[in-house]
Amino acid sequence: MGKTGSQRVSPVISAIYAVVAFLLEVGLLFAAALAAIAFIPWPTIPAILVVVVPLLIIWALFFSAKAKFRLRLRTRLMLIHLIYLVGAYVLWLSVDHSFTDQSQIWAIAMLSLTGISAILILATGGFVVPHDRQRRGTIAPQPAQDAKRGQNRGRRAAR
Repeated sequence: MGKTGSQRVSPVISAIYAVVAFLLEVGLLFAAALAAIAFIPWPTIPAILVVVVPLLIIWALFFSAKAKFRLRLRTRLMLIHLIYLVGAYVLWLSVDHSFTDQSQIWAIAMLSLTGISAILILATGGFVVPHDRQRRGTIAPQPAQDAKRGQNRGRRAAR
C-alpha cells in the first residue's frame, strides 16, 4: 500500500495507531458480549462464551498481526474496518435493546475510533499497520556454494 519499502512512519503515529487498534479490538469484544447478553436468552456467562470465543478464534486465525492465514494487507484492513463498523452497530443495537438507562456514547466512541483508524491508515499509506511486506513468491538466490568449495582452505590457502 505504500510507495516504497523504505518509508518509515513516525513512532508517535505508530503508537497512536496501536492504541486505537487495541481500543477497537477491546470494543469489539465488549460489543459482542453486550449483544450476547441482550439477544441470547441464556444465562450470562454461556451466552457471552458462545459469541466471544468464536470471534476470538476467527480474529486469531485471520486478522491478528501474527495470523496463521495471512490475507493481503488491503483485504485485511478493509475486512477489519468493516467488522469494526458492524461492531459499532451491534453495540448501538444491544445498548438500545436492553440497557435503556445507558447512553449511546460507547457506540459513538467505537465509530469515531474506526474513523480515526481509517484516517491513520490512509494518511500513512498503510505503513502504520504491522504487516509482513515481503513477497512470498520471490526467494533471494543463495550464493554459490560450489565456488567456495573449490577454493583452498587452511594451510594451503595461507601459502
